[in-house]
Amino acid sequence: MPDNAVLANQYRLVTDGAGLIVREDRGLLVVTGRDRAEWLNNLVTNVVKTLQPGEGNYAFAVNVKGRVVFDLNLLVLEDRLWLDIDRRWIDAARKHLERYTITEDVHLTEITKEFERLGIIGPAAAEVVQRLGFANVTPMGQLQHAAFSWEGSAGRLVRHDFAGLPGVELFVPPAGTAALVSSLLDAGRPSGLARVDREIREVLRIEAGIPASVTDIDEDVIPPETGQIERGISYHKGCYLGQEVIERMRSHGALARRLVGLRLECADVPAAPAAIRVGESEVGRLTSACWSFALGAVAGLGYVKTASAQVGQRVMVDGPGGGFEGEVVALPMRGAAGPDEAE
Repeated sequence: MPDNAVLANQYRLVTDGAGLIVREDRGLLVVTGRDRAEWLNNLVTNVVKTLQPGEGNYAFAVNVKGRVVFDLNLLVLEDRLWLDIDRRWIDAARKHLERYTITEDVHLTEITKEFERLGIIGPAAAEVVQRLGFANVTPMGQLQHAAFSWEGSAGRLVRHDFAGLPGVELFVPPAGTAALVSSLLDAGRPSGLARVDREIREVLRIEAGIPASVTDIDEDVIPPETGQIERGISYHKGCYLGQEVIERMRSHGALARRLVGLRLECADVPAAPAAIRVGESEVGRLTSACWSFALGAVAGLGYVKTASAQVGQRVMVDGPGGGFEGEVVALPMRGAAGPDEAE
C-alpha cells in the first residue's frame, strides 16, 4: 500500500462525513432559443423534450457511427439549457453542436468562466448545505437543481453523486467563492467537512465504477460499453444522431466489450492506458487506476471483451517487468471487504 497517510485520512473523512472539492475540470455551455429542447433531443442519447425546469440528466453525444463525441450533464432552466461538459471537450462539443445547427432557433455560448464550482461529497453533504439555508437535497433526484442566493450573487445547487457518494455541486460566481468556501467549512465542522484533494475523487469514482470523460470515455467508445445505459441512454425517445448503431447493439444483444472493475496484484499504480491480456491474447485496455482503500489493493477500470469480462477472470496488465497479474471484480468495488476497511 502506498505510504500516503494524508490521502488515507482524507478518504476516511469523506466516507464517514463530507469532503469539499473545488471542481476545475468542467466547462459549461448554455443553449438558448425556442428550438433548443427539440434540437438537442435529436443529438443526444437521453431524453430532453420532456424534462422540466429544475430537472436534468446524463447523456452522450455520438457521431453517425455511434461513437462518443462527448458526454454531458444536462440541466434544464426556465429559458435555457446548461450543458456541463469536461473542459477538454468544450471546443469539440461546441463545433459538433454547431455543425448540426441549420435553420433552428438555437444559440450556443460558453459560460465556463462565469462560475466556479464547489463539490461536497459524503454521507453528510446534504446536512452541510442545509445549515446554510440552501435547498434540502435529500429528496432530490440526480441532476435536479435549484437556484440559490449568496451574499447578493445568484448561484445554482445541483444534486450530483459524481464520485459515487451522496453529492452536491454549487455553481457560484467567482467573486463569491472565497466567502462561500469559508461559510461551508464553518457550517460543515459538526459533520467533519474538510477540504480533500482531487486524487480522492478519483479513488472514489473508480471504486464506484463511474467512467470519466476523456480518461475512460473517448472517441473509440460506444455508449452501452460504458455500463451507463440506465443512467445515460433512452431506448424509447425515438431517433437521434447515431441511434441506429446503439439500437442495433441492444436488439441483437451484441456488446463486444464492456467496462469492468479490476483488482491488480502490484505495489505501484500502473500507468494507463495499458493493454489487458488473457494468456497470450490482448482482450482490452486499462483506462484508469488508483490505490483503492476499499479493496486494500490497486484498482482499475478498463474495457474487456465480453467473453473475458466475467467476475473472477484472471488477467495480465502490461507494464514494466512483464506486467501485473489481476482479476475482474464486480462494480461497484466499494463495499467489498479489504484490509483498510477492517481497521
